[in-house]
Amino acid sequence: MVLLTRGPVSIADVVAVARNQARVDFDTDVDHVLTASRAVVDRVLARGLPVYGLNTELGAGRNIVVDAERLEEFQRRTIRNSSGGIGEPLSVEQARAVVFARLVGFTRGGAGVTPTLAAQYRELLNRDITPIIPRTGSVGAADLTQLAAVASAATGVGDVIVGGQRVLARDAIKPITLQPHEAIAALSANSYSVGVSALLVADLRELAVLADRVVAISLRAVNGNPSPFDERIQDAHPGEHQSASAARIRAGLGALEGVGTQDAISFRSVPQVHGALGGAIARLADAVERELAASTENPLVDVASDSLVSGGNFLVLDLALALDGLRLALAHVAVISERRQSIVSGRGADRRRAGDLALPGLLWYSAAAQLAEVRHLANPVSLSGASLSEGVEDHSTNAPLALQLLERSVELTRSILGIEALASGDLLGEAAIDAPLDERIALMIRELS
Repeated sequence: MVLLTRGPVSIADVVAVARNQARVDFDTDVDHVLTASRAVVDRVLARGLPVYGLNTELGAGRNIVVDAERLEEFQRRTIRNSSGGIGEPLSVEQARAVVFARLVGFTRGGAGVTPTLAAQYRELLNRDITPIIPRTGSVGAADLTQLAAVASAATGVGDVIVGGQRVLARDAIKPITLQPHEAIAALSANSYSVGVSALLVADLRELAVLADRVVAISLRAVNGNPSPFDERIQDAHPGEHQSASAARIRAGLGALEGVGTQDAISFRSVPQVHGALGGAIARLADAVERELAASTENPLVDVASDSLVSGGNFLVLDLALALDGLRLALAHVAVISERRQSIVSGRGADRRRAGDLALPGLLWYSAAAQLAEVRHLANPVSLSGASLSEGVEDHSTNAPLALQLLERSVELTRSILGIEALASGDLLGEAAIDAPLDERIALMIRELS
């Protein structure tokens, strides 16, 4: 059970819920927060003054007041108008992360949704009802299109996945009617960027360990010099992530004594490169957990002042920059892996001519081809934000694109490291697996993970 309180929510909580390893519930403090924040919305609405998204149109129509008798229809229209996402749907795991991240946002108290809507999102998770969420549509100024898909499922509109089957939402869960303000509250967050980034942090942490284990195999394959991983070197340049990388590599070297006075930089400076990756992962994790603790809604419900306040917390530039930076750090990891492969390939040339190696020499070329894409993906995209809604919403972070490119970078870098491990294992006589190359790479990655 992941019990939502007023306290912090961790990346581990997101992963547990997304991977269907835990149910979700609220403690009594959360129930009080939901009731108190909703009461503010109801009181502000009763005052009759125009408030953005509560009783006015959105975006360029922010100065158009919505008549009281049309507020219910306005909620439906807002969700329908925001349902412009296209492309392949998110995986079930990713979709659950999105729903959970938005539910967490509700419990922070800034959304002003009814306890009924929050409970509906909880039911989607606990009853394993998964909204079909399109991948493309958000530019990083709140993930409107993805969150519209979640709100649609909660109100019984469209299809959902239940037990691996696609069914009508209204047949899977009892539909609810959105109350005034709930449409904009449901949409006003970056739950796709935050939730799926949390999953990616978990994957990246595993990748960092994998990368160090691969280096240890390659060092043994070329009988490399272990001295760069000595604690004395790490103590001379203190850094938590660099030291952790060196320690993992040392643990995999066994009794390696090595030959020669100095290896190529792609071997001897691994802890410095992998340490930078560890730091970049930590920065992303920090950005994700800060977003999980935040209230990003616009307008923000403030219980203390009994008001709704216009703001811009939905612009998650810090998260987007962390995603951009990680792709660059990953590219450095991939670059030195490919360079080590060139050395490993050279060491095996004579044995390859003699037919003593199991792998084709040009497997290295496949790693080089993937590296070309990783390098391209390292270009920042957070400055490519669109100007939308007639100049009113005139900046965005492109956090979703930064996230999607990072997902691809992780996939490619994992494969590059898998190829290195296979090639080095082949040189050590440990990689004669009778299977297609893709399967050999995947098996090697699983074994090292």
